[in-house]
Amino acid sequence: MFALIGHLLPLLLVIEKVLLSLLFFLGFAAIVIFAWRWRACSLAQGTPAKWIAALSREIQSPLPSGVVPDKRDEATVAGRVIKTGMANLGLAPEALEKVFDVQESGERRELTRGLSFLGTVGANAPFLGLTGTVIGILSAFDRFAASGGRGSSEVMVAISRSLVATALGLLVAIPAVIFYNLLRSRSKAILEEAREIRGLIMARSLQAVFRKPEA
Repeated sequence: MFALIGHLLPLLLVIEKVLLSLLFFLGFAAIVIFAWRWRACSLAQGTPAKWIAALSREIQSPLPSGVVPDKRDEATVAGRVIKTGMANLGLAPEALEKVFDVQESGERRELTRGLSFLGTVGANAPFLGLTGTVIGILSAFDRFAASGGRGSSEVMVAISRSLVATALGLLVAIPAVIFYNLLRSRSKAILEEAREIRGLIMARSLQAVFRKPEA
């Protein structure tokens, strides 16, 4: 077994270096993706509270006065929901509900871009680090055996160096999991606020259908 490890040692050392380089890359990529998606969420959030307050007034009218999103508002999820509602006021409530379902699916897909990468990094970076550590320990013991049991201090140094891979894996995984949870929570909050706006528009649509026979 030790003879086999000795033959594979050069390859194992290359794999260890590749794993360490990969962990550095994944850590950097996780930071970049978090910054990118956090900024995207900030732009998409806007000020939904003002739309919710406006739509809560004059509930019996199709849309209250002043509920007109401008170009800047249309860059937000809430503004796009308002625009969709205004553009489809004449639809039956069931049809309007389907239109909103399709829009919400697209908005969710856009808001959650990059989250699967962060989740994958958070789940697998510790295993990459552990693999690097195992390879380092195998290398250390192979050298120990080759030296005839001498040089124990060098072996301990080699083992301590190999543990850096595990530490690096954790240093990459923990922030990635935090980034994932922060973005997931913020995306969920944005969609929930948009769903509140959607609910108010749907209430107006249903009210309009209810009042038609009286006209």
